[in-house]
Amino acid sequence: ATSTIESSDIIHDAKAMIQPSSPASNAHHHHRALSVALPDGGCEITESKPTRGIIAPVWQASFPGCGSRMTWNFVQALTGIKTNSDRKNNGFMYTHVVASKTHWPAITDTDFEALDPKYFSRAMLILRNPVHAIPSYFNALYEQENHLATHTVRAPEEDWIKYRDSEYVRRLGLYEEMTIYWMEKYPDRSHLLLVPYEALTDTAMGPIVAAQIADFLRQGEGVSVIEQETVPCIWEMLVNKKGTGSQRTGGPSQRPYNQQNLVDAVAMFHRLIGRFHYDDNLVSILRVYVEAVSNIIPQNVYLIDNNARWSDKAMADLPVTGEAVQVATARQTSDNQGQ
Repeated sequence: ATSTIESSDIIHDAKAMIQPSSPASNAHHHHRALSVALPDGGCEITESKPTRGIIAPVWQASFPGCGSRMTWNFVQALTGIKTNSDRKNNGFMYTHVVASKTHWPAITDTDFEALDPKYFSRAMLILRNPVHAIPSYFNALYEQENHLATHTVRAPEEDWIKYRDSEYVRRLGLYEEMTIYWMEKYPDRSHLLLVPYEALTDTAMGPIVAAQIADFLRQGEGVSVIEQETVPCIWEMLVNKKGTGSQRTGGPSQRPYNQQNLVDAVAMFHRLIGRFHYDDNLVSILRVYVEAVSNIIPQNVYLIDNNARWSDKAMADLPVTGEAVQVATARQTSDNQGQ
Protein backbone atom coordinates (compact mmCIF):
# COMPACT_ATOMS: atom_id res chain seq x y z
CA ALA A 1 0.00 0.00 0.00
CA THR A 2 1.22 3.50 -0.70
CA SER A 3 0.29 6.83 0.77
CA THR A 4 -1.44 9.67 -1.03
CA ILE A 5 0.43 12.97 -0.98
CA GLU A 6 -1.44 15.57 0.98
CA SER A 7 -1.24 19.12 -0.34
CA SER A 8 -2.81 20.87 2.64
CA ASP A 9 0.58 21.72 4.16
CA ILE A 10 1.44 24.01 1.24
CA ILE A 11 -1.91 25.80 0.87
CA HIS A 12 -0.73 28.76 2.90
CA ASP A 13 2.43 29.15 0.84
CA ALA A 14 0.59 28.95 -2.48
CA LYS A 15 -1.96 31.54 -1.42
CA ALA A 16 0.79 33.85 -0.18
CA MET A 17 2.60 33.70 -3.51
CA ILE A 18 -0.37 34.86 -5.58
CA GLN A 19 0.14 38.56 -6.26
CA PRO A 20 -2.10 40.89 -8.25
CA SER A 21 -0.84 41.45 -11.78
CA SER A 22 0.74 44.73 -12.72
CA PRO A 23 -1.35 46.77 -15.18
CA ALA A 24 1.86 47.94 -16.84
CA SER A 25 2.81 44.38 -17.71
CA ASN A 26 -0.11 44.13 -20.13
CA ALA A 27 0.42 47.40 -21.91
CA HIS A 28 1.18 45.84 -25.30
CA HIS A 29 -1.26 43.03 -26.05
CA HIS A 30 -1.07 41.20 -29.34
CA HIS A 31 -4.45 40.23 -30.75
CA ARG A 32 -5.24 36.52 -30.68
CA ALA A 33 -8.06 34.23 -29.60
CA LEU A 34 -8.00 33.78 -25.85
CA SER A 35 -10.12 31.06 -24.28
CA VAL A 36 -13.65 32.39 -23.88
CA ALA A 37 -15.58 32.94 -20.64
CA LEU A 38 -19.23 31.93 -21.14
CA PRO A 39 -22.20 33.70 -19.50
CA ASP A 40 -23.17 30.62 -17.48
CA GLY A 41 -19.80 30.52 -15.72
CA GLY A 42 -18.35 27.97 -18.11
CA CYS A 43 -15.56 28.47 -20.60
CA GLU A 44 -14.55 27.49 -24.11
CA ILE A 45 -10.97 26.70 -25.01
CA THR A 46 -9.95 28.09 -28.38
CA GLU A 47 -7.02 27.18 -30.61
CA SER A 48 -3.75 28.76 -29.55
CA LYS A 49 -1.56 30.60 -32.06
CA PRO A 50 1.89 32.19 -32.15
CA THR A 51 1.84 35.95 -31.61
CA ARG A 52 2.36 38.44 -34.42
CA GLY A 53 4.47 40.72 -32.28
CA ILE A 54 7.52 39.86 -30.21
CA ILE A 55 7.03 38.69 -26.62
CA ALA A 56 9.35 37.29 -23.95
CA PRO A 57 8.78 33.57 -23.32
CA VAL A 58 9.35 31.72 -20.04
CA TRP A 59 10.89 28.32 -19.50
CA GLN A 60 8.46 25.61 -18.44
CA ALA A 61 11.02 23.41 -16.71
CA SER A 62 10.27 20.00 -15.22
CA PHE A 63 11.82 16.64 -14.51
CA PRO A 64 10.48 14.02 -16.96
CA GLY A 65 7.23 12.57 -15.64
CA CYS A 66 6.02 15.75 -13.92
CA GLY A 67 3.02 16.55 -16.11
CA SER A 68 4.75 18.80 -18.64
CA ARG A 69 2.26 17.94 -21.39
CA MET A 70 -0.71 18.81 -19.18
CA THR A 71 0.90 22.06 -18.03
CA TRP A 72 1.86 22.92 -21.60
CA ASN A 73 -1.77 22.70 -22.74
CA PHE A 74 -2.96 24.60 -19.67
CA VAL A 75 -0.57 27.49 -20.37
CA GLN A 76 -1.75 27.66 -23.99
CA ALA A 77 -5.40 27.74 -22.90
CA LEU A 78 -4.75 30.53 -20.38
CA THR A 79 -3.06 32.79 -22.92
CA GLY A 80 -4.20 31.70 -26.38
CA ILE A 81 -0.50 31.64 -27.35
CA LYS A 82 1.41 28.64 -28.65
CA THR A 83 4.18 27.02 -26.62
CA ASN A 84 7.38 25.40 -27.84
CA SER A 85 10.16 23.18 -26.51
CA ASP A 86 13.94 23.33 -26.40
CA ARG A 87 13.92 20.79 -29.25
CA LYS A 88 12.13 23.25 -31.56
CA ASN A 89 9.55 20.57 -32.34
CA ASN A 90 6.70 23.06 -32.83
CA GLY A 91 8.64 25.09 -35.37
CA PHE A 92 7.69 28.50 -33.94
CA MET A 93 10.11 31.34 -33.27
CA TYR A 94 10.86 31.68 -29.56
CA THR A 95 9.88 35.35 -29.53
CA HIS A 96 6.33 34.41 -30.57
CA VAL A 97 5.51 31.72 -27.96
CA VAL A 98 4.50 32.16 -24.35
CA ALA A 99 6.56 29.30 -22.89
CA SER A 100 8.99 26.60 -23.88
CA LYS A 101 9.19 23.17 -22.30
CA THR A 102 12.56 21.88 -21.10
CA HIS A 103 13.87 19.00 -18.98
CA TRP A 104 17.36 20.51 -18.73
CA PRO A 105 19.71 19.32 -17.23
CA ALA A 106 17.99 15.94 -16.75
CA ILE A 107 17.87 15.65 -20.56
CA THR A 108 20.69 17.43 -22.37
CA ASP A 109 20.45 16.48 -26.06
CA THR A 110 18.54 19.68 -26.82
CA ASP A 111 19.15 23.28 -27.93
CA PHE A 112 18.80 24.64 -24.39
CA GLU A 113 22.29 26.12 -24.02
CA ALA A 114 21.97 28.09 -27.25
CA LEU A 115 18.42 29.29 -26.55
CA ASP A 116 18.62 30.18 -22.86
CA PRO A 117 20.84 33.30 -22.90
CA LYS A 118 19.20 34.63 -26.06
CA TYR A 119 15.50 34.48 -25.18
CA PHE A 120 14.78 33.61 -21.54
CA SER A 121 14.90 35.48 -18.23
CA ARG A 122 12.11 33.76 -16.24
CA ALA A 123 10.96 30.21 -15.58
CA MET A 124 8.31 28.01 -14.03
CA LEU A 125 9.68 24.88 -12.34
CA ILE A 126 7.16 22.04 -12.12
CA LEU A 127 8.00 19.80 -9.16
CA ARG A 128 6.64 16.31 -8.48
CA ASN A 129 7.61 13.71 -5.92
CA PRO A 130 10.22 11.63 -7.80
CA VAL A 131 8.82 8.34 -6.50
CA HIS A 132 5.86 9.12 -8.79
CA ALA A 133 7.65 11.08 -11.52
CA ILE A 134 10.22 8.36 -12.23
CA PRO A 135 7.61 5.61 -12.87
CA SER A 136 5.63 8.03 -15.06
CA TYR A 137 8.73 8.70 -17.16
CA PHE A 138 9.42 4.97 -17.32
CA ASN A 139 5.93 4.40 -18.73
CA ALA A 140 6.71 6.95 -21.45
CA LEU A 141 9.94 5.13 -22.30
CA TYR A 142 8.06 1.83 -22.45
CA GLU A 143 5.51 3.32 -24.86
CA GLN A 144 8.26 4.74 -27.05
CA GLU A 145 10.27 1.51 -27.15
CA ASN A 146 7.17 -0.52 -28.02
CA HIS A 147 5.84 1.98 -30.60
CA LEU A 148 2.70 2.73 -28.58
CA ALA A 149 0.74 5.97 -28.48
CA THR A 150 1.90 8.30 -25.72
CA HIS A 151 0.05 8.38 -22.39
CA THR A 152 -1.93 5.21 -23.15
CA VAL A 153 -0.22 2.24 -21.45
CA ARG A 154 1.47 1.45 -18.12
CA ALA A 155 4.41 -0.92 -18.39
CA PRO A 156 4.20 -4.38 -16.77
CA GLU A 157 5.50 -4.57 -13.21
CA GLU A 158 8.41 -6.88 -14.03
CA ASP A 159 9.68 -4.30 -16.54
CA TRP A 160 9.44 -1.63 -13.85
CA ILE A 161 11.48 -3.74 -11.40
CA LYS A 162 14.26 -4.16 -13.96
CA TYR A 163 14.29 -0.42 -14.66
CA ARG A 164 14.12 0.51 -10.96
CA ASP A 165 17.03 -1.69 -10.00
CA SER A 166 19.24 -0.41 -12.83
CA GLU A 167 18.22 3.26 -13.18
CA TYR A 168 16.50 4.53 -10.02
CA VAL A 169 19.62 5.83 -8.25
CA ARG A 170 20.80 7.65 -11.37
CA ARG A 171 17.39 9.19 -12.02
CA LEU A 172 17.17 10.35 -8.41
CA GLY A 173 20.55 12.03 -8.82
CA LEU A 174 19.36 13.82 -11.96
CA TYR A 175 16.25 15.01 -10.08
CA GLU A 176 18.46 16.54 -7.38
CA GLU A 177 20.78 18.09 -9.98
CA MET A 178 17.87 19.63 -11.87
CA THR A 179 16.29 21.11 -8.74
CA ILE A 180 19.62 22.68 -7.72
CA TYR A 181 20.20 24.05 -11.22
CA TRP A 182 16.92 25.95 -11.47
CA MET A 183 16.89 27.16 -7.87
CA GLU A 184 20.39 28.61 -8.26
CA LYS A 185 19.77 29.95 -11.77
CA TYR A 186 17.13 32.39 -10.52
CA PRO A 187 18.10 33.73 -7.08
CA ASP A 188 15.59 36.52 -7.71
CA ARG A 189 12.45 34.56 -6.93
CA SER A 190 10.25 37.01 -8.83
CA HIS A 191 11.76 35.34 -11.92
CA LEU A 192 11.05 31.76 -10.81
CA LEU A 193 7.68 30.19 -10.02
CA LEU A 194 7.59 26.84 -8.22
CA VAL A 195 4.58 24.74 -9.21
CA PRO A 196 4.01 21.53 -7.19
CA TYR A 197 2.32 18.99 -9.46
CA GLU A 198 0.51 17.48 -6.46
CA ALA A 199 -1.02 20.85 -5.60
CA LEU A 200 -1.89 21.73 -9.21
CA THR A 201 -3.83 18.46 -9.58
CA ASP A 202 -5.47 18.61 -6.13
CA THR A 203 -9.19 19.43 -6.11
CA ALA A 204 -8.82 22.00 -3.32
CA MET A 205 -5.43 23.48 -4.18
CA GLY A 206 -5.60 23.25 -7.97
CA PRO A 207 -7.57 26.45 -8.71
CA ILE A 208 -5.28 28.41 -6.37
CA VAL A 209 -2.10 27.18 -8.07
CA ALA A 210 -3.74 27.74 -11.47
CA ALA A 211 -4.35 31.38 -10.55
CA GLN A 212 -0.71 31.63 -9.48
CA ILE A 213 0.43 30.37 -12.90
CA ALA A 214 -1.91 32.78 -14.67
CA ASP A 215 -0.58 35.71 -12.67
CA PHE A 216 3.04 34.76 -13.39
CA LEU A 217 2.35 34.56 -17.13
CA ARG A 218 0.41 37.82 -17.04
CA GLN A 219 3.53 39.65 -15.86
CA GLY A 220 5.28 38.90 -19.16
CA GLU A 221 5.57 41.80 -21.58
CA GLY A 222 2.91 41.51 -24.28
CA VAL A 223 1.15 38.51 -22.70
CA SER A 224 -2.57 38.67 -21.99
CA VAL A 225 -4.29 36.02 -19.89
CA ILE A 226 -7.96 35.10 -19.60
CA GLU A 227 -9.87 36.86 -16.81
CA GLN A 228 -8.84 35.63 -13.37
CA GLU A 229 -12.37 34.51 -12.50
CA THR A 230 -12.37 32.16 -15.50
CA VAL A 231 -9.05 30.47 -14.65
CA PRO A 232 -10.73 27.82 -12.42
CA CYS A 233 -12.92 26.76 -15.35
CA ILE A 234 -9.87 26.27 -17.58
CA TRP A 235 -8.22 24.30 -14.77
CA GLU A 236 -11.33 22.13 -14.40
CA MET A 237 -11.37 21.27 -18.10
CA LEU A 238 -7.67 20.60 -18.67
CA VAL A 239 -6.27 19.54 -15.30
CA ASN A 240 -9.00 18.19 -13.03
CA LYS A 241 -10.75 16.30 -15.83
CA LYS A 242 -7.36 15.64 -17.47
CA GLY A 243 -8.81 16.17 -20.91
CA THR A 244 -5.34 16.43 -22.45
CA GLY A 245 -3.35 14.49 -19.87
CA SER A 246 -2.41 10.88 -19.33
CA GLN A 247 -5.07 8.23 -19.99
CA ARG A 248 -2.85 5.23 -19.26
CA THR A 249 -4.31 1.79 -18.59
CA GLY A 250 -2.83 -1.64 -18.08
CA GLY A 251 -0.07 -2.19 -15.51
CA PRO A 252 -0.24 -1.12 -11.85
CA SER A 253 -0.63 2.58 -11.10
CA GLN A 254 1.46 2.24 -7.92
CA ARG A 255 5.00 0.96 -8.39
CA PRO A 256 6.82 -1.05 -5.69
CA TYR A 257 9.93 0.37 -4.04
CA ASN A 258 12.32 -1.41 -1.72
CA GLN A 259 13.47 0.07 1.56
CA GLN A 260 16.76 1.43 0.26
CA ASN A 261 14.97 3.21 -2.59
CA LEU A 262 12.84 5.09 -0.07
CA VAL A 263 15.78 5.88 2.21
CA ASP A 264 17.65 7.34 -0.75
CA ALA A 265 14.71 9.55 -1.70
CA VAL A 266 14.26 10.96 1.81
CA ALA A 267 17.99 11.56 2.13
CA MET A 268 17.94 13.50 -1.14
CA PHE A 269 15.04 15.65 0.08
CA HIS A 270 16.95 16.45 3.27
CA ARG A 271 20.02 17.50 1.28
CA LEU A 272 17.90 19.90 -0.78
CA ILE A 273 16.19 21.25 2.36
CA GLY A 274 19.59 21.90 3.89
CA ARG A 275 20.92 23.60 0.77
CA PHE A 276 17.87 25.84 0.26
CA HIS A 277 16.78 26.21 3.89
CA TYR A 278 16.12 29.90 3.30
CA ASP A 279 13.44 29.24 0.65
CA ASP A 280 10.26 28.59 2.62
CA ASN A 281 8.22 27.57 -0.41
CA LEU A 282 10.63 24.88 -1.64
CA VAL A 283 11.19 23.61 1.90
CA SER A 284 7.44 23.26 2.49
CA ILE A 285 7.05 21.27 -0.74
CA LEU A 286 9.97 18.98 0.08
CA ARG A 287 8.66 18.35 3.60
CA VAL A 288 5.39 17.15 2.11
CA TYR A 289 7.44 14.77 -0.06
CA VAL A 290 9.42 13.53 2.95
CA GLU A 291 6.23 12.71 4.81
CA ALA A 292 4.68 11.00 1.80
CA VAL A 293 7.73 8.80 1.11
CA SER A 294 8.15 8.02 4.82
CA ASN A 295 4.60 6.61 4.83
CA ILE A 296 5.12 4.30 1.85
CA ILE A 297 5.36 0.65 2.86
CA PRO A 298 8.45 -0.85 1.17
CA GLN A 299 7.87 -3.93 -0.94
CA ASN A 300 11.15 -5.82 -0.89
CA VAL A 301 10.56 -7.94 -3.98
CA TYR A 302 13.04 -8.58 -6.75
CA LEU A 303 12.93 -10.03 -10.22
CA ILE A 304 15.33 -12.96 -9.96
CA ASP A 305 15.19 -14.26 -13.52
CA ASN A 306 13.64 -13.51 -16.88
CA ASN A 307 10.63 -15.74 -16.12
CA ALA A 308 9.26 -13.16 -13.68
CA ARG A 309 9.71 -15.33 -10.57
CA TRP A 310 9.81 -13.34 -7.36
CA SER A 311 11.73 -13.57 -4.09
CA ASP A 312 10.81 -11.85 -0.84
CA LYS A 313 14.45 -11.46 0.15
CA ALA A 314 14.89 -9.94 3.60
CA MET A 315 16.75 -6.64 3.79
CA ALA A 316 18.79 -5.05 6.54
CA ASP A 317 16.80 -3.06 9.07
CA LEU A 318 16.95 0.34 7.37
CA PRO A 319 14.12 2.59 8.56
CA VAL A 320 13.05 5.20 6.03
CA THR A 321 13.49 7.91 8.62
CA GLY A 322 16.06 8.30 11.35
CA GLU A 323 19.63 7.03 11.42
CA ALA A 324 19.66 5.43 7.95
CA VAL A 325 18.63 8.71 6.29
CA GLN A 326 21.22 10.65 8.30
CA VAL A 327 23.92 8.22 7.23
CA ALA A 328 22.84 8.39 3.57
CA THR A 329 22.73 12.19 3.65
CA ALA A 330 26.13 12.48 5.31
CA ARG A 331 27.64 10.01 2.85
CA GLN A 332 26.35 11.91 -0.19
CA THR A 333 27.44 15.26 1.25
CA SER A 334 30.93 13.86 1.81
CA ASP A 335 31.03 12.49 -1.74
CA ASN A 336 29.98 15.86 -3.18
CA GLN A 337 32.67 17.70 -1.22
CA GLY A 338 35.28 15.33 -2.54
CA GLN A 339 34.41 16.04 -6.20
